[in-house]
Parts: sequence; structure tokens; C-alpha cells
Amino acid sequence: MQISSLEQLDDVMSNLHDCPFDLDRAVFDTTTETWRGIFLRPLWDDPRAKHRGFFLLYLHSQLPVVEAALTISGVKEHSVVYDQGIGRYTFNEVEQIPDGVRLSFNETLYIDLNLSGGVSATYDEQPLPDLCAIYTQLFLVQSGPRIEPVPETDAG
Repeated sequence: MQISSLEQLDDVMSNLHDCPFDLDRAVFDTTTETWRGIFLRPLWDDPRAKHRGFFLLYLHSQLPVVEAALTISGVKEHSVVYDQGIGRYTFNEVEQIPDGVRLSFNETLYIDLNLSGGVSATYDEQPLPDLCAIYTQLFLVQSGPRIEPVPETDAG
């Protein structure tokens, strides 16, 4: 998918809210002026999603996962602010800053991307059949996702 505006980027990134992001896999290439980040997106509406438990009391969900790659072009420089050193973060929102865009994460991490022009990006998803996302909900409090290998009983 081609992205050519902040509005399109915001729309795509809204589907990544609370999705795991591995900072160690993010790459900024100064030669090509591109930044690439990888997110793991659980698929709630997928027919392979499994839910068990009692509504409102307890729910255990096992969801398929895709690897979502976001590549932003025209990046003059980038900065990582408040890296907590934990490696994996959860995405919160994208917002406009004076010279580009800021990716904000729930763990107070920010990635500022200074752009040479407008937003130019690509977004691609690839299935990860060996991984699943696990969510647990007790009453109305949800934890997760935990990204785990698909249990052997479900893999075949």
C-alpha cells in the first residue's frame, strides 16, 4: 500500500494501536533516506481467532499475527527519544511535528522522523503462521498481547 499524506499514514497506523514494535529491528538508512519499522499486528477479525471463556468475567483469546512493515521515504534524520532499553514497545499514535512525523509509544518512547518533503511511505503485511497473540481479559481489564509460538495442537 502506498501512503502519500499524513491522513493516510494516520489511518494505517490507527490499525497498529497497541501493537508490538521491536525497536531493535527498526532501521534508518542514511544513503536511501528511508526508515523501516516492523510491527506485529494481531488479527481480531480473522476466522482463525479463538476465544474461550465467559463474556465479561474471563476471556482468553488466541489470534493470528501478521508482520506489518512500514517504510517511510525522504527521511533526512531521525531521533529516538526516551528509549527505555526494553526492546519491544507498543505503538500509540502518529502525529505531525514541525519537520515531519512523530511515532509515539505507550512506554514513553518517541521516534521523530524529519522529512525532506511530504509523507511518502509504503505499508506491507506478511502472515506469521508460527506465531499467535494471546490476550487475557478478567472482568473488563485486558492484558496482552503476548506474542508466542502457536501451540503444537493448533499448528497442524
